[in-house]
This record gives sequence, structure tokens and C-alpha cells, in this order.
Amino acid sequence: MLTVDDFASIPLFAALPASELARVVSKAADIRLAAGEYAVHEGEQRALYAVLAGRIEVTKRFDGVERTIGKRAPGQIFGEVPIALGGPFIGSYRAAEPSRVVRIEASQYYALAAAWPAIADAVGALARERIAG
Repeated sequence: MLTVDDFASIPLFAALPASELARVVSKAADIRLAAGEYAVHEGEQRALYAVLAGRIEVTKRFDGVERTIGKRAPGQIFGEVPIALGGPFIGSYRAAEPSRVVRIEASQYYALAAAWPAIADAVGALARERIAG
């Protein structure tokens, strides 16, 4: 079960007031993954995720071979590029070890970003950084 403290441990959300964190917690999904399980596959629709525990690998298929192209650790988010560009995921995200992630649906994220523009600014900046990198 997600808690306000879970969300407060994610730097993106740490500055939000407890009342706003409680609202986000009530609508977010708490996902537990075994090693090798996918949180999201390439081509799936946008959502914002944050890693609460474990380690997530970013993978992409090149010439039919899946390659690891990045990783996400506790406190980090993923899904910022699809959220910012309004498109599907351009890579897959799988647990490298038992992991726990939180999923925020796009509509929930956009409502949060409208109320707290600093969140949208941070997600947009991260998306630009990842695209350029």
C-alpha cells in the first residue's frame, strides 16, 4: 500500500504539501515486480513511473536483440519522455531485481502538473535531457 512517505521519498514530489501527496497516493498504482518482469513495454501508452525500491533497466530492441540502454534507481522517474511528447514509450522498463514502482496515469499527472507547474517544469527538463543524451 502506497503512503505519503513513499511519495515524499521521490525528489520530484518531495516539495508537495502532505494534502497533495495524499491525493496523488489515492490514485496511483503500487506495482511490485520480480526480477525480469516488465513495468512497461516499448510502444505502450504514456504514464509516469517512479522507482520506490530495487533497480529498473531501460531496454530497447535493435535488430531483434534487446539491449540495456539505461537504468533507474530508487527516487528516479521514468515515462517523462512519453508524458512530455504525448506519445508511447520508446523503450521497455524491466526489473533487474525485485522492485517496487509507482504508476501515475497520464490524466492524473496532467492534473497534478496544472496545479503545481514546478512538477511540469522538472519533468520537461528531464525529458529534454534524456532526449539529448
